[in-house]
Amino acid sequence: MLKQGFMRNPISDWKGVVGGLALAAMFLAPVAVRRAEAAVVIIHDGPREAPPPPRDETVIIRRGYSWNSGHYEWRHHRYVWVHGRYIRERRGYDWVPGHWQHHEDHYDWYRGEWHPHR
Repeated sequence: MLKQGFMRNPISDWKGVVGGLALAAMFLAPVAVRRAEAAVVIIHDGPREAPPPPRDETVIIRRGYSWNSGHYEWRHHRYVWVHGRYIRERRGYDWVPGHWQHHEDHYDWYRGEWHPHR
């Protein structure tokens, strides 16, 4: 009579290895994400020189509208003039126009926005 021995199944061995790796990845993934977030590098591609002075624009007062003045935008590594336009007023808010601001070695553009009356 032949004695049956225990044979290992290679597929079940791999299932255990893959399961163990998946379990390890679940526990280590948050650590890797936190480290990646801590290593953020900011590359500033904006202008290093000041924008040209704004152009003169003729503005006609229109009831119910505010004037959003023309300004220079930074596009494709150069300043481009954007014409002003009328924007519909918002009751209870004042329009604060956009502006360029110097930071260390570059300039940043802050868009115009509505601020509540004070």
